[in-house]
Amino acid sequence: MNLTREDLLKLPPHQLRYLIWRKKWLNTAREKQLPPTTPWTELGVLAGRGFGKTLMGAQWLADKAYKDPRKLARGVIAPTLNDVRHTCFEGPAGILSVVPPELVFDYNKTNLIITLVDQTDPSKPGAIIRGFSAEEPERLRGPQFADLWCDELAAWNRDEDTWDMAMMGLRLGEHPQVMWTTTPKPRDLVRKLVSPKRERLIVKGSTYDNRANLPQSFFDQLKQYEGTQLGRQELEGELIDAEEGGIIMRKWLRLWPAKKFLPAFDWIILSLDTAFTEKTLDKRSHKADQTACTVWGVFWHEDVRHVMLLDCWAEQYGLPDLMARVKKEMKVAYGDDEDRPMLKPLIGPNKMGISGRKPDILLIEDKGSGISLRQMLDREGITSYPYNPGRADKLTRLHMVSHIFAQSKVWVPESENHAGRPKTWVEPMLAQLCSFTGSGSLKHDDYVDSCTQAIRLCMDKNLLDGMKKPKEGLDSYVAKLPSVNPYAA
Repeated sequence: MNLTREDLLKLPPHQLRYLIWRKKWLNTAREKQLPPTTPWTELGVLAGRGFGKTLMGAQWLADKAYKDPRKLARGVIAPTLNDVRHTCFEGPAGILSVVPPELVFDYNKTNLIITLVDQTDPSKPGAIIRGFSAEEPERLRGPQFADLWCDELAAWNRDEDTWDMAMMGLRLGEHPQVMWTTTPKPRDLVRKLVSPKRERLIVKGSTYDNRANLPQSFFDQLKQYEGTQLGRQELEGELIDAEEGGIIMRKWLRLWPAKKFLPAFDWIILSLDTAFTEKTLDKRSHKADQTACTVWGVFWHEDVRHVMLLDCWAEQYGLPDLMARVKKEMKVAYGDDEDRPMLKPLIGPNKMGISGRKPDILLIEDKGSGISLRQMLDREGITSYPYNPGRADKLTRLHMVSHIFAQSKVWVPESENHAGRPKTWVEPMLAQLCSFTGSGSLKHDDYVDSCTQAIRLCMDKNLLDGMKKPKEGLDSYVAKLPSVNPYAA
């Protein structure tokens, strides 16, 4: 809209202030900072620090709120309430810094609510913009929005829960929109949002795109990070492969051909990492953390002992349901008959004439909830083997067994439908195991514990050492091994 000087002089002061605000932004914003003019529902901004993501989100949301004649509510979600206030609202690139003061009707610091003026009558309140913390996703139950700005999404503590609750409230107006802005991190939610299967637009940018507005001393400091993994993520805005820095490399694991009969297993180990104590219980939803199970078969390959993943699952169970699941799993047989391969577990021995071996050892961590589970199972006549990691943290435990993976002694079954790839049910465990870099690096690391304790047991029982296959057979060899608990104090 082209207005003459006379037209501008006739405008009410608040409308003139709006035009000046928008004109200034449109003249200074880089092309990547302006949302597409074509229709969109979700816009993601993956960019390095200093790119101008916050300014982009603040300008977009404030403009939509002010121009809305229906005064529909908007929302801002940041990692914490302090981030909402000090970055998204009051920060140098926040909403209150970009919107002219004459267009702000009220700012409630306590409840983090910005009320803009009515675009036709500045003496009346217009649309509101309300702030939320990603630490409390339940607070998003009830509120409705026409638009949402989700800032630093990769830093959200309860990212998936918060995102789900937010999307359920994005339902006002004819075409609600969400913009998320973040420095990328290899979080599950970020990977899901950038997946090519989703219908969304993605803007990518780096710190260097905004060089004209940042001091040279800042870039002098950045030279030490150029080319590093941290620099690629924080400066270039690159979404790093979560497995790139992992302790276990995916290439170390071997695929057991889908068309090849399974080997004869000498030992079957069912390993459980339990989680159903009060410490892992969500106080609001009353949902327990995940219990992870992995099943491993020890076998001879080229006269050396190897181990194969036979099954894995992770579910949210309380004690009664977990008890029932464990009883069921202990009856599962794994192996081949003489005519056909069998990997999918079959309940009960020799079902349909297919032979197989049931778990020889039920391995449960001897801490917290695992102690309670072992005691309850013992009353049911099911003996379990206690695993006590002592003071070793999760990362140390993984390092202690990593050489078994590096020696290519660990196998996973190949998919029948996708040659050269593991079976579908293997992938969640494999992705978690190969992405783990220490406590807090993953939202869930239950598979890591289940795997490491199973491999550690094999090491302690000398089942994966470098010795050649003895002539008398494994059963005779194992019978000679001490049966004491290596973890006993």
